[in-house]
Amino acid sequence: MTVDGALWQREHQPGDLSAMRSADRRGGTYLRYFPARLGATMAPYLTADALSAVSDVAIAVARIGQRLRERPMPILYATLVRSESISSSWVEGLRETPRNVMVAQLREHDPGLDGYQFARLGTARAILGNLDSVRRGVDSLREPWTDDAVHAIHRSIAPHAHDGAYRSVDVQIGGTSKVTAAYVAPPAQNVPGLMADLLDHANRSGDNPLVKAAVLHAQFETIHPYEDGNGRTGRVLVHGYLARAGLLDHGVLPLSVVLRKDTDEYVRQLTAYRHGAAEDRQAAVSGFVTWFAEVLGRSCEEAESVMTAAGQVEADWAERTARFRSDSRVHAAVRLLAEQPVVTARYLQAALDVSRPTARTVVDNLLEAGILEPSGGRFRRAEVYQASALLRMMDRLVPGVQPTALPRPVVDRLGLHPLAAHRGETS
Repeated sequence: MTVDGALWQREHQPGDLSAMRSADRRGGTYLRYFPARLGATMAPYLTADALSAVSDVAIAVARIGQRLRERPMPILYATLVRSESISSSWVEGLRETPRNVMVAQLREHDPGLDGYQFARLGTARAILGNLDSVRRGVDSLREPWTDDAVHAIHRSIAPHAHDGAYRSVDVQIGGTSKVTAAYVAPPAQNVPGLMADLLDHANRSGDNPLVKAAVLHAQFETIHPYEDGNGRTGRVLVHGYLARAGLLDHGVLPLSVVLRKDTDEYVRQLTAYRHGAAEDRQAAVSGFVTWFAEVLGRSCEEAESVMTAAGQVEADWAERTARFRSDSRVHAAVRLLAEQPVVTARYLQAALDVSRPTARTVVDNLLEAGILEPSGGRFRRAEVYQASALLRMMDRLVPGVQPTALPRPVVDRLGLHPLAAHRGETS
């Protein structure tokens, strides 16, 4: 049934006698969705309530953007990007602790890490692709959007499902076949035209940037242009557009941190966006934009919390390292921890371009200052050290993760120096 550009078309799937489920063996009919084009503007489909919601949250987004510009903190930026990447992967069922993701990142720089402790980091490595895509996406999408730019983001997220182009096969969400699927996306031959319309809207529409971010995301997920990785890619597009619009050009909002708290509602809102009749389009678009504005508002609240925590860590570390000379390698190592909060002496040796004894001394100094601690659990014998304060910031944003213990004070209440305690010595 075609209705003014939006199409729910009933199609037939033949039975498959080799299928496991009886519904698939019988075959049957299913509905496939053909999205309406975005065109030059979505203004006719926005109610006064939707515009009011966007106007309200715009103030909060602008405030976060201004704070990020006025006081750029490497710890803050890296934590926001990592937490967003890890949470975006959690939404899609790729679940791993922040520490293990950082260990996987460390292994890319320290190939000397080997053994059974590092044998089960496949999910963590997959999440690293999402982290890389957020960083690259924010930068690359500042320019006019192109197919190649979107492909580059998807390639880093799901290299196993990327062949240099949009999908060439049908895709569905849920179910074991189209008959039992929760959603069947438009056919592959329609994807290039639909994506051309989406990119044109991103590049040319004069709509409110927050409205555009919402609509671009919903439309991308509806088109589902790839076989896998659509959700994570679609959320990177949001960050990229907010950066391009100049609203958040020195960081990202923890959008996925909010979305993963109620993924069922996220799915319901995307489903409701897929209207069937022309007269339903305003309610569908305005409903999604209003909900998305609420998500952005909660993301701003999360960002405020991370800003406060990052400021506290930065101040604490400054106090702990104040006794070291300004040209000490300790200060350079602390700057590295913002990007790599799990390290080895070998990693610091290469990253700081120092001798092995110097790198070992830097590690000892950071242990003594209470900035680094030996990693426990399965890495306790691998001479891996972690900046627990940074890991704890990320742990708080990831569901189901036991928070990392807080760093020890420089001198504990028994009078033991932390480094001495680590070595089993007295001061």
